[in-house]
Amino acid sequence: MTNTRRSGNGYSLVELLVATVLFTIIAGTIFSLLFGAQLRYSSESGLTTAFQQANVAIDQITRDLHSAGYPPPSSFGPGVALTNPQLMALPFSWSPGYPNTPCTVRASCGTVPGDYDLILETDTGDGSGVQWIRYSLQGTTLMRGMRPKIKFADPVASTAVGVMLPYLDNVVNVTNPPGNNAVPIFAYSYDCIQPLPSQPSNICKVNVALIVQAAQPDPQTGQFRAITLTGQAALFN
Repeated sequence: MTNTRRSGNGYSLVELLVATVLFTIIAGTIFSLLFGAQLRYSSESGLTTAFQQANVAIDQITRDLHSAGYPPPSSFGPGVALTNPQLMALPFSWSPGYPNTPCTVRASCGTVPGDYDLILETDTGDGSGVQWIRYSLQGTTLMRGMRPKIKFADPVASTAVGVMLPYLDNVVNVTNPPGNNAVPIFAYSYDCIQPLPSQPSNICKVNVALIVQAAQPDPQTGQFRAITLTGQAALFN
């Protein structure tokens, strides 16, 4: 009788070790790629959020500037300017001396209008009449506030308390630029037809620049990324 011996099935220890090493390398590569993709997504997501918020702010500021100065003094009789100045809109407000004593921007106007503080006047069409709309950078937060124009009142003092609310966070125009060279949010062009003194009443265009930083640091570099958005608004009124 002939005995037939069945050969054993299975893997040797060396084969198992080789397979384990290969599986570890492949799995590690896959997880490394996934982790890198997740970091890139987190980084781009934070920057995209900052971009979207800054874009909304630029659009709103531009719309406000386009409507500044409506209704103009020419819409009323000559006596109205003296007795009811709250019914008409000068494009921009200032202090001190508003509205009878013009001042020079960045010289005798104080801080409004200035690089980081601006008050414009317009009728928004909501039935509230002419409004003061103020944008002011406080720290790294751009504040925005509105209130009805008050007869014979100082616009800066009238919008300083209980009016301003946080509008856009992480605005780093002052702290982010290389060499700490601050970038003005508001830059002004004066009468676009003929040269006139740089007074609020002669402003015809406003360039707006916002440098907005992501809320969280970049997961890959540990640094805060920032985006810069710019816009320009010409006065229509």
